[in-house]
Amino acid sequence: MVLLHSVMRWIVLLAAVGAIVGYARARGRAGFDGLTERLGSAYAAAIGIQLLIGVVLWVIQGRWSGDDVYRSFIHPALMFLATGIASAGVARARRAHSATVGLVAGILSPPGVIWAVPGGGWPG
Repeated sequence: MVLLHSVMRWIVLLAAVGAIVGYARARGRAGFDGLTERLGSAYAAAIGIQLLIGVVLWVIQGRWSGDDVYRSFIHPALMFLATGIASAGVARARRAHSATVGLVAGILSPPGVIWAVPGGGWPG
């Protein structure tokens, strides 16, 4: 399950890049179209699945004990925040057909994901 959570992080970041590119493209001649909507939805779905896996791990591993404050509280809080920004931004962009709203959410939420990853979670 931890391996799935680790692999899913890269899928989330790739989906974020796809959504950012899609929303940036939609601000030009292409406009807000089905591709833009699908890329944003893929990002929102990926980060939501990642959050769900993380919550399951948090419960299974008994992280609420607070032995590791970062993994017990800070990491989950940052991920809930990043997921909320991404999901709300994608939903608002879809309703308003606004690439700008989606682009802002797409730019604001990935740093939260990156910052939330515990120090030993990155290669190198």
